[in-house]
Amino acid sequence: MSRIKTKNNQTILILKKKRSHTTHWILMGIIMFLVVFMPIYGITLRYEVSLTLRAIFSVFGELCLTFGGVLSGLSLVISLVFRKFYLKSFIFGIVLLWIGAFLTDSQFSLFGYLFGRNNPSQGYY
Repeated sequence: MSRIKTKNNQTILILKKKRSHTTHWILMGIIMFLVVFMPIYGITLRYEVSLTLRAIFSVFGELCLTFGGVLSGLSLVISLVFRKFYLKSFIFGIVLLWIGAFLTDSQFSLFGYLFGRNNPSQGYY
């Protein structure tokens, strides 16, 4: 503890904080847990994490498909009704459809061009 006197003859006490080693113990616990846990359960943990991420990306892909379809459809309807074509919104909708098809492993056709999942090559029979 240290004392500092100010101009007004007031004494301010400054308490020195003792360093705790709690952070070090928590870090050592995490490292030890990983050293023991990863060789035994590491492979199943990898598959569990990938399944979780697959579900998250699938939901994000479905949202992209929905918003992309709505946006490109609205831009086509507006172009038919008001005779003004919004190219930026149409392209943004197509890009959203393409991202959604990539993430959900689905495909769609637009003007004869196939978007989404890659078809395997025919190969030689």
